[in-house]
Amino acid sequence: MDTDQFLDPKFVHDSYKTRDGLATRILSHERYSLQTENVFDIMTRHALTLSVPRKILDIGAGTGAWYQRIRQLVGRHCLYEAVDQSPAMVKQLENRLQGDPKASVRHGRAEAPDESPESFDWVGLHFMLYHVSDISDVLSKAWALVRPGGLLLTGTNGSNSYREMRVYHEQVVRTLGIPYEPPSGIDRFSLANGAQFFPVPVHIVEEPAGLLFPGVGPYLSYYGSGFCWQGIPARYRQSALKEQLLRTMENVVRPHFHQYGHLKLSNSSGYFWARKTQSERSD
Repeated sequence: MDTDQFLDPKFVHDSYKTRDGLATRILSHERYSLQTENVFDIMTRHALTLSVPRKILDIGAGTGAWYQRIRQLVGRHCLYEAVDQSPAMVKQLENRLQGDPKASVRHGRAEAPDESPESFDWVGLHFMLYHVSDISDVLSKAWALVRPGGLLLTGTNGSNSYREMRVYHEQVVRTLGIPYEPPSGIDRFSLANGAQFFPVPVHIVEEPAGLLFPGVGPYLSYYGSGFCWQGIPARYRQSALKEQLLRTMENVVRPHFHQYGHLKLSNSSGYFWARKTQSERSD
């Protein structure tokens, strides 16, 4: 049996080695989300009622979704530092940060932070903790970076996210006669089970979410942005197979679109937060 894809460094690297797949997912969420307000907006507004930051660390920053909200909602006075394991994401974020003298990004891993203890007012790890092998260790190290009075913030999904697409995907894979190993990784850290991994008690904020696709094309683009490989052993993941997956998925979902005119993917998202007190200072 293959290593769970969400813990497989090669799978993670391949998923984020270019911006194309991630850009498609971000654009899909912007266009088709059922949320009235992005979870980054909700979280950042809430965080501002608890702590006004002078210095922020964004671990696993990706293309800078949180950075955008920080500059819009917090302002340009605070220092922003970003870390990501993907050279492609670092390069794109570097381009985005040009012209902002109080923002920087470097290549690095959540498992091995280089930053000094208690040096940030906010530390965020968003929609990435299901990719790390030792979640508790990463969160403990992140907590150590938070100053007294500061916040640890972690955005993530609810459990069993996008279950409709998972059901269709399994049907597609089995139709093609490919071995299927249901991935468990994306549910390793969710709003339902994530609290157990933190070194301190945390608060949970959950918001209903989901995606509503108005046509087959947008849905297939989202499916092909990376989800089509879930549960498929590495030896089968070839470009020719991707075309087969997309064609078969189109045949599977077209009757649904013909009947209902759209396809809804159910989900929820939200965040955990904890505020460090003087008594919780790192040793």
